[in-house]
Amino acid sequence: MKLLRSLILTAAAIAMMLAAMVARADTLKLKDGRTLEGTVTKEVDGYIWFKYKVGELEQEKLFAPADIIQLIRTDPATASVPAPAAAEETPAGAKTDADPAENDAARFPPNVRRLAILTGEEMVGMQMAAKPLEDAIPLLEKDGVTDVIYKVNSGGGFLLEIQKISDVLHFKYKPKFRTVAWIESAISAAAMSSYCLEEIYFMPNGNFGGCTGWSGALQAVKGRGLEEVLLMMEKISASANRDPKIMRAMQISGSPSVMQELEIAPPSGELSANIDPQTGEVTWFQDQSGKFILNPRHGVKILTFDALEAEKFKFSRGTASTHDELARQMGYTEYVFVGKPMKGYAWPVSKAEEYQIEWRKGISEAQARFQEIVISYRAALQQAQSSQDRTTRGSFINRARGHLNSLRTIAKKYPIFVLFYELNEDFFEEQEELLRRLAR
Repeated sequence: MKLLRSLILTAAAIAMMLAAMVARADTLKLKDGRTLEGTVTKEVDGYIWFKYKVGELEQEKLFAPADIIQLIRTDPATASVPAPAAAEETPAGAKTDADPAENDAARFPPNVRRLAILTGEEMVGMQMAAKPLEDAIPLLEKDGVTDVIYKVNSGGGFLLEIQKISDVLHFKYKPKFRTVAWIESAISAAAMSSYCLEEIYFMPNGNFGGCTGWSGALQAVKGRGLEEVLLMMEKISASANRDPKIMRAMQISGSPSVMQELEIAPPSGELSANIDPQTGEVTWFQDQSGKFILNPRHGVKILTFDALEAEKFKFSRGTASTHDELARQMGYTEYVFVGKPMKGYAWPVSKAEEYQIEWRKGISEAQARFQEIVISYRAALQQAQSSQDRTTRGSFINRARGHLNSLRTIAKKYPIFVLFYELNEDFFEEQEELLRRLAR
């Protein structure tokens, strides 16, 4: 009897010990201020897979060494693991065994996807442009990025930038990274610029379409100009393996009667579709013969998708309100978003994204200053031309040259100014020669 009681007590004690161990959790202290309690499920080279609860929902997420202040484990043998120390600085002129940039990939754990969000915002051709996207590629490569999420929030802009952005995404991003679009709002040129991406995801209130073209004093593009844009988008549709009927419905009216007004040959932008009930496959029709009429509809004659319709007709791969939801929509359970926390952003901001932010800020400032610089240059030039005193004239010439150099800096950094305002080398050489003659 005593032996049985002893065994029962021993079993009870073991059960209590196991319950206590279960109750105790690993603690992860993060640099963003959070302290999480949960369980370390895996660790590779300082990268930690951590399972924890948010409310009643259990989730598992990967944290990079740079995100972690301290890991306190349940296991006493490894009770406290501080974040990896920063590498010591190499004295100036000292040699290293290898260029760290060449070995960045070796620092990243295998089979873990490294995602970066790049934003395309504001006006296409100015703030949203091909150049900052292309310039960001080396930054993405250095950070070992495997997947680029191009988040679009733009009401459109200049038609001339569409092919440039599309070419950078298609020829330079897609071969290097899995590149997807995440649509908050992509209207007109913004939709056309990102259309080459096969994978499109929406935010819950996202919209995509309305790709009409305008020129001059809000005159609709028509005739040969419109035909050229339609042909460009047919080619871009092919690069995304997407039926060209969809984009045509976004570009031109679904009313056949306006073809003569637009001065182009049929077909119009009519669009309907059938959805196979077994496979879900969508078949598109350039008329109203399909079960679902998409254009024209409810008095609207240009197609624009919302998130629900885009997913229903398989234009999008899914809808996600957060970056983590998007990663799961993309099929990932083990991933990390590259970058650091930044105020105003709901996801880590990578160096490549910082570059996009700086570009938008810089070109917006250049836009704001441009007219002021031009006016100041013309004023200094006129004062130099009218001044009889050589010393005074020289002062105005120097002032004019300073303003001219400011214009040259803007033109060099932001090529769009060269195109719109003819700030090419011929212009600068002509102005320099004028200032030289005044200085004689």
